[in-house]
Amino acid sequence: MFAPLSNILAMSALTGVLRDLNRVLLSAESIRTRVTEMAQEIQRDYTGQVITVVVLMDGALFFVADLLRQIDLPMRIVTLGASSYHGGTESTGQVKINWPAGVEFGGQDILLLDDILDTGLTLRALRERLLSENPASLRTAVLLDKKRPRENDVPLNYCGFEIEDEFVVGYGMDYQGRFRNLPCIGILKP
Repeated sequence: MFAPLSNILAMSALTGVLRDLNRVLLSAESIRTRVTEMAQEIQRDYTGQVITVVVLMDGALFFVADLLRQIDLPMRIVTLGASSYHGGTESTGQVKINWPAGVEFGGQDILLLDDILDTGLTLRALRERLLSENPASLRTAVLLDKKRPRENDVPLNYCGFEIEDEFVVGYGMDYQGRFRNLPCIGILKP
């Protein structure tokens, strides 16, 4: 699953940015394949339903765009801003959520999408808030699930990849606003 960094550097227009990576964890091709599989799973599970997709931005931007374009079902998309990192590489333990005014979720089939399940703090807070509005159903999907102990366990219905407990960038995920545009997911150099 690990792509040699030299191969990616040689083929990429993002050579300068990619040089900041210690290694590539997931190639663009492996991400594309898995996101397609996830879309098929979601399509199958929601057949005949209208989905309300709740998206955590900004990190999930690329994942959500690639995933949702492959799902042929009626959907409503609601984006939220939420974070517990606030510019660093570790969670601060404080979740900040920008909840949209006037949006209601009662009685709806909700699919909550995020880029990564790390501490579980943000997803748990969002799930609790959504559940308080009595949706018909609530499922959660993430691209990455970090293998780590969690105080805030979150049930996942769909998961792209399980990864080690390392700080990752690329494919929408950033470090201080940089590296979101990488087509792959990698580990930064120290």
